[in-house]
Amino acid sequence: MALSALPRHCKHHVFPSFHGPDVRRGFLSYLLKEFREKAIDVFIDNDIERSKLIGPELTESIRGSLIAVVLISKNYASSTWCLNELVEIMRCRDEDKQTVMVIFYEVDPSDVKKQKGDFGAVFDRTCAEKSTDEVERWRQALYIVAQIAGYHTSNYDDDAVMIETIVTDISNKFNDSTTLNDSNSLVGIGTHIKEIESLLSLESDEVRMVGIWGPAGIGKTTITRALFRELSSKFTHAAFIESIKGKFEENYRDEHAFMLHLQERLLSKTLNQKGLKVDHLGVAKARLKDKKVLIVLDDVDDLKQLEAMTDQTCWFGPQSRIIITTKDKKLLVAHEINHIYHVGFPATSEALEILCLSAFRQNSPSFGFKDMAIEVTRLAGNLPLGLRVLGAYLRGMSRDQWIDALPRLKTSLDGEIGKVLRFSYDALCEEDQELFLHIACFFKGGCINDVEECLAESRLNVNHGLQVLLDKCFISIHIWGHLVVHSLLEQLAKEIVRKQSVSDPGKRQFLVDAQDICDVLEENAGTETIRGIDFDLSEVKRDLIIDERAFEGMSRLQFLRFQKWGLYNNTKLLLPQGLKFRASKLRFLEWDQFPLTCFPREFQPRRLVRLKMMHSKLEKLWEGPIPLPCLKLMVLAYSNNLKELPDLSNVTNLKVLNACFCSSLSEISSIGKSTSLQELHLAGCSKLTVIPASIGNTINLKTLNVLKCDGLVELPSSIWSLMKLKNLGIAGCRKLNHLGSELRSFPDVSGNITEFNMSNTAIEEFPSSIMAFSCLRTLTTTTAESFKVFPDVPDTIEVLELHNAGIEEIPPSIQNLSRLTELSMLSCKKLKVLPTNVNLQSLSSLDLSSCPQLRTFPEISTSVRYLNLSNTAIEEVPSSIWSWSSLLELNLEDCHSLRVFHSFFDNIEELDLDLDLSNVGTYFLGGDLLINLKGCKNLASLPLIPSFVLLLDASNCDSLEKIDGFFSNPERCLIFANCAKLSEASRELVKVSDCKFALLPGEELPADFDNRAREGLLTVNLHQSPLLLFFRFKACLLLLHGHYLEDEDAREDDKDDESKRLSCDIWCAQNGVDVGHGSCKYPIPAILGSTEHLCFIEYSISLNLPETDVNFSELHFKFKLTGKYWDVKDFAVQLLEDPDVHDDLVCYDDIYNKAEYKETADIKIEKITCKDNVKKKQFKRYAFWKEATY
Repeated sequence: MALSALPRHCKHHVFPSFHGPDVRRGFLSYLLKEFREKAIDVFIDNDIERSKLIGPELTESIRGSLIAVVLISKNYASSTWCLNELVEIMRCRDEDKQTVMVIFYEVDPSDVKKQKGDFGAVFDRTCAEKSTDEVERWRQALYIVAQIAGYHTSNYDDDAVMIETIVTDISNKFNDSTTLNDSNSLVGIGTHIKEIESLLSLESDEVRMVGIWGPAGIGKTTITRALFRELSSKFTHAAFIESIKGKFEENYRDEHAFMLHLQERLLSKTLNQKGLKVDHLGVAKARLKDKKVLIVLDDVDDLKQLEAMTDQTCWFGPQSRIIITTKDKKLLVAHEINHIYHVGFPATSEALEILCLSAFRQNSPSFGFKDMAIEVTRLAGNLPLGLRVLGAYLRGMSRDQWIDALPRLKTSLDGEIGKVLRFSYDALCEEDQELFLHIACFFKGGCINDVEECLAESRLNVNHGLQVLLDKCFISIHIWGHLVVHSLLEQLAKEIVRKQSVSDPGKRQFLVDAQDICDVLEENAGTETIRGIDFDLSEVKRDLIIDERAFEGMSRLQFLRFQKWGLYNNTKLLLPQGLKFRASKLRFLEWDQFPLTCFPREFQPRRLVRLKMMHSKLEKLWEGPIPLPCLKLMVLAYSNNLKELPDLSNVTNLKVLNACFCSSLSEISSIGKSTSLQELHLAGCSKLTVIPASIGNTINLKTLNVLKCDGLVELPSSIWSLMKLKNLGIAGCRKLNHLGSELRSFPDVSGNITEFNMSNTAIEEFPSSIMAFSCLRTLTTTTAESFKVFPDVPDTIEVLELHNAGIEEIPPSIQNLSRLTELSMLSCKKLKVLPTNVNLQSLSSLDLSSCPQLRTFPEISTSVRYLNLSNTAIEEVPSSIWSWSSLLELNLEDCHSLRVFHSFFDNIEELDLDLDLSNVGTYFLGGDLLINLKGCKNLASLPLIPSFVLLLDASNCDSLEKIDGFFSNPERCLIFANCAKLSEASRELVKVSDCKFALLPGEELPADFDNRAREGLLTVNLHQSPLLLFFRFKACLLLLHGHYLEDEDAREDDKDDESKRLSCDIWCAQNGVDVGHGSCKYPIPAILGSTEHLCFIEYSISLNLPETDVNFSELHFKFKLTGKYWDVKDFAVQLLEDPDVHDDLVCYDDIYNKAEYKETADIKIEKITCKDNVKKKQFKRYAFWKEATY
């Protein structure tokens, strides 16, 4: 088969180096003829005048060839020309990773390597009277080339066979190289290669095996091919052996014959010897033990394959590397491979790029396709194979065709993808296949415990099977312990189940399609084949009426879930005649909005493990005690008619009982019979007045949640004997003032409690015994004005919330709370004093909002990430704030006393404008910072704003007049709504600053915006000039408020920030025809008042079209503001031709045309050192502090 076109950087496929008199008329002529027939382009030097030194033209030809073929014959070393060619070829092999293939024509490689025999004698004559350096270069080149696994004429009886082998291998080499060129554009492949190279540890002399593990279609082979191409030149022998998978039973008489065949493949490929025969398994070790090899075994699926081909590291020479790819991690562990790389799914952005490269042949979606491309990416589950196949399927389709295709893609599996995934599924044993179907069709998203407990009595070995499915990438485990099944594998499982009975869904193992389930239930068509039903009621748009005998035929039903997603779906599942259902095999029952008031008398689910009946109409579960020895979870939350819990005397293994917000539940008398109970959730049970003393019998109880039990007046003292109790929530129990006796302080309690919430109770004194909570991590209390002293708490505390307390000061002893990460003292009206010389290293969140007497800026931790000081009496923000390297959000909203906001230059005594800025930024903030200054009525000026400030909101700062300047940040948002006193110079600063969004008072559009419109559509005529593939525009809108402050209704409605959104639609037109469009949206904050405002937005657009297509004649812009009481009066657009040109610093002094940077109100620099007459513009280098260090 002919080769494809050359890569752009290559001039020739092959550069041959040979000694003409030895081979030109025979061997070489036949080789060149075969090259021509295979369309392999070979460099021929007929037109180059030969001399002792090779010239630049020949050097360029060597470097410009994909493969160098060195044909070494007996007189090759007689030519200085040949030897100099060889030196250059070896240099290209080393520096440019050029592929070198060697043919030993009637010469022994050992003679070439050691320059001995006849070959050595010829070489010695050539070296006579040559310089030592030149001879050494030749010797080194011959030594290296002789170690490359090549083609030996002694191994072939027929030159024709040898030539055919060489040409075929060169074709394959070229195809591998083409694959590499393709892989260079593969998204994220560089990261994979870097990680694998670190595992390979190439500098080590040891022999190392590395495993690459991941699911089918993830890109293991592609990654490994690219890695092989990059590394193969560093080894004397290299082999990429693909498609190892398969068992001996398929083609071989026994296992031993199969292993011999595998070893033959290994040696033939590694040593470049076709037809090599192996008669025992020790041959590989004998032939390879002294060779530095790189071997890739691709797609291994059986341990015998590894034993045959790479049984031990001692088989290979020092510095050898063996790479094995597989879908089964267990094989790698069994072969004692300790270095394993897991190929994970690409990030969403990378997955979208992979799809776009396949569908649009570009890195991002074309205009109008973005939302659909994101949906297809989701359907493919970020699997690279799926992304490429679906992209290829959709390539060239119009937008309407994409819309038509999407529903089909959601319900069916592409044939090529299905074939790959089905092969992996078929390789599982029968038990593991069944377990996979259970998980994919019912338990996906559930916990491992759900599967283990619900399948405990099945014939499946669940623990072993789960590990197999994990090892073979059929499932994964979320960070929270939930089971995850890839969307394409889920489709595979559904397709397998569907094919069990295509025309009669009642005979399938699992029912997962909403329409199929409706048909089976309405027609009473269920059979004993059905094991599970997973029904999402939100997929049905009508009420579903079910006959009482709908489940009678499903005698082996084990898993039933009727789930309802979506708040606005009113679909009901009705049982007008009741329900006849023994459920003797049922192990999992979840039924949202169950319509009956009680389960039928014949309902006897003795094997039930999970029971979830949320939002049901149940008044009681069943009559009398029912033996449920397997039941471990009971969820009855939001069943508003439920009055009592069932008799739990025969529910001996119940661990979790959740009856939250069962508003009619008034008694739980049988709770003490559930001695295995670990969690009891009764939050929001407003009619519950007493917890029975028998709760003391629940000796395994760890969590007791009675939050917002408004009627609860007493907790029994027996709860304090529960030594395993860790989490106690009594917040919102407003009548609770008894713990077995009149309560004014706490008694001693269990030292195991880790979380304690006592908010909104009648407790008046902070319990001194809290120090006995030696494991306490979270303590929360609110509405406790009687708490006047900062409490003594254990040093284990991590989260401390003391809202509405009467505390006046935080003592220095807070320094002892070394683990404290969150401190919230919201609305502590009397708080005045904060400690000094304290630095809580672990503190990341500090909320002192609505503490009206707090005047001093808190400096108790430089590690804080979120600092809320809104509605306090803070008067100034110190310059030291800029050195808090973790700070991400600073909220100073409605700090009416705030007058001074110091610059980050205030604590710099000497500024050298010629200093190295590479490390300066480490002193300043490390992340993008959000600053909220809304309503700071007395703040008159703002300092120079660093580039790392991402959002600055100074709305309603009535006194704000001056802004000193901004360092560049094109992602920044600036909001100065209702800052009516802002000076013209400061307004001009905002207008010309480089930012994504800006809002400030203004009455006229800037004069430099020449493309204007009053309403509707703005057309920008391009005068037939081509538009860049990537361009930016800046828009300015004059916003008009339609109501005045005295309109109270308007004011209230206008506070709804979410109701206002500015949208911009852009069309590209060519000869009057729309050929592409895009859009952007921005939220507009609510503004009270009638002042007109200017809104600036800056947006970048990638046209994503071939350059030849970019000759639009006009652009259309349309702006729309949704929401109440605001409208767009005028707008204008400015095209920004050069997207890379930004002013790095916009400064107040620039606007006033001052000659030098001098001390201003908030910038105090004692000394400025300028070297080499550094001019003012060099000061802009400070804009790169953020960019250079983070």
